[in-house]
Amino acid sequence: MNKKVAVTGDGLNDVESLQGADVGLAMGSSVSVAKEAASIILTDSDFEAAVRSVMWGRNIYHNVTRFIQFQMTVNVSAILTIFIGIILFKEQPLNSV
Repeated sequence: MNKKVAVTGDGLNDVESLQGADVGLAMGSSVSVAKEAASIILTDSDFEAAVRSVMWGRNIYHNVTRFIQFQMTVNVSAILTIFIGIILFKEQPLNSV
């Protein structure tokens, strides 16, 4: 269905779900097998920590994409300006008599 799936788990029965999910979140009090299967290990064992981590991750992702978009715009504009300057102001050869 082209959806991203995040799973939280802390026990042996959650290992398969943690491995199959796009993002596996293990709590700090989880068994070691669940921590190894998870993508992210939260030190706090509350759901608010998971929500905060997702919000921070999205914020960082959006900031990185904005930065890349800004850099691409500036670089393309600079290259176009240089090429237009080369075409319009190219030096004319001197005529020798």
